[in-house]
Amino acid sequence: MEFIVKHYKLNKIMKLLEFFGRSHTPKTSSEKSEEKFAKDDLFWSIIDNDELYKKHFFPLARKMKTEGKYTRESIIKKFLPMVNQGCMDFAKKEKIFGKPSKLFSIELREEMCERLYDHYYDDVKKNIYNLGDD
Repeated sequence: MEFIVKHYKLNKIMKLLEFFGRSHTPKTSSEKSEEKFAKDDLFWSIIDNDELYKKHFFPLARKMKTEGKYTRESIIKKFLPMVNQGCMDFAKKEKIFGKPSKLFSIELREEMCERLYDHYYDDVKKNIYNLGDD
């Protein structure tokens, strides 16, 4: 995650330079807040990816809806392919080069799986996604 945070910070500074056309030194912030921003960007990048939704989320949402057959832990583990693909897409979009398994630790990917589950759980139970009856 440290490499991603450093790259993320550098990428954001470069975007500011391109936008303003002059040197801009942002106020320093703590490594923790930079890591949180990088994690949040990764999380929202996964959520905003329509292909991941179609391929991974809707089948999982149907399983979440029939929770009696599945536990929270088993559903969270099923988010891993979606998160793995989202991490690769994020790295490509942000031009972060390296082996994805080294860039995105298993702990980070598991955290993303838990966040996705927590983010979607109530909406799936309320049938906001019109998943139909199984």
